[in-house]
Amino acid sequence: AISIPGHRPLVFFMDDLQWADHASLSLLSSLVLESDHLNDDDEEGAHQSQLIVCSYRSNELDRSTELKTCLDTFEAAPSVRITSINLEGIDKSSTNKMISDTLKLPLRLTRSLANAVHTKSSGNPLFAKMFMVLLAEEKKLNYSLEEHRWQWDMDVVRNTTISEGVAVFMMAKLSRLPKVTFEALQVMACFGVKVDEDVLGLLSETEEFAALFTSLERAIQEGIIEKRNGNVFIFAHDTIQQSVYDFLPEDQMAELHFRIGLQLVKGLSTCEHRLSHSISFIAIDQINKAKDTDSASALSPQLKEVMTSLNLSAAELALDFADASSALSYVHNGFLFMGENSWEVAYKPCLRLHEAACLASYLNASPAGVSKYSGLIMEHARVLEDKIKASCVVIQTSASNGDTEGAINSGLDLL
Repeated sequence: AISIPGHRPLVFFMDDLQWADHASLSLLSSLVLESDHLNDDDEEGAHQSQLIVCSYRSNELDRSTELKTCLDTFEAAPSVRITSINLEGIDKSSTNKMISDTLKLPLRLTRSLANAVHTKSSGNPLFAKMFMVLLAEEKKLNYSLEEHRWQWDMDVVRNTTISEGVAVFMMAKLSRLPKVTFEALQVMACFGVKVDEDVLGLLSETEEFAALFTSLERAIQEGIIEKRNGNVFIFAHDTIQQSVYDFLPEDQMAELHFRIGLQLVKGLSTCEHRLSHSISFIAIDQINKAKDTDSASALSPQLKEVMTSLNLSAAELALDFADASSALSYVHNGFLFMGENSWEVAYKPCLRLHEAACLASYLNASPAGVSKYSGLIMEHARVLEDKIKASCVVIQTSASNGDTEGAINSGLDLL
């Protein structure tokens, strides 16, 4: 058991639930609803020693039908106690305390400014901070050396227009950055909200991305990104990352993913051994996002073999963690890079990909997938030993579906 009342309590936290994939929501549902595996204590009346905390943006709930269904199920479950906490914007008093602390001025002197900022930001702390930065950048909030304090004109503050929505506001700020800095941010945005310094360092060793670190310094100074724990670059807010990522048309962003992935793949031979494993997966994820581009199609046969191998490794690792959906995705991408006549020209990688697809289909509760991939293995396998793994999966599938006779026949067919 991973939770024992009075001995080993469990607190499980999942952030940004509105972006959760099917596997993550399945895990959450298992933790919440299938509580038997959390407690081996059979005492009558024993309580589960677990607290599951989830956060999500309520305004994006409609976009995730699966999440809404999941939450409705939790609400309806009699054994689950749900406590909902709605986080609203901060009030005028809290806004005033924040500004008073920032400007090092008494609350009575910042109250009128705080009221204007609160009205402009609707109580959104990030928006309030960005609006204050905008006032300073446009010289509407100035530090007086003579008075030794910050000063502002309330009429000017009230007349300062601010875009509706954080994303629009941030794009206005981003548009004022030097071109090289914005392009560096686009590279960083391809990895998501955060990226390890080692990954960017490997990229910066190439001619195309040589100025990456230098260009990002300006973004750090502007508060657009931060450097945490000494080696992680992270966007100040995920909305900023999304704004940067969405700036380029989809086809151009796909090409950028491809160039990043290709450079990382080429750099694998020179990076430290401790990094090669993680960077290989980062690299193939970048390449896979650009698999439909002309550049990906024009790869040399040698590089296509590398892409197939990386997808195969990623699929097998995903299976080790029982992540069947991701495994199938990597398998399908591996097939794309193999091309025609793969059973003849690349027998071993093709066999392993089909074996991974067969097992992933079983874990994904897809008998049709198991039948499809096992059938191809049986058709193309060169020796009996190459049929064993697929046959075992077919037997497991039949047994799981209550088809004992079918399981027995599959075993006999192998013999």
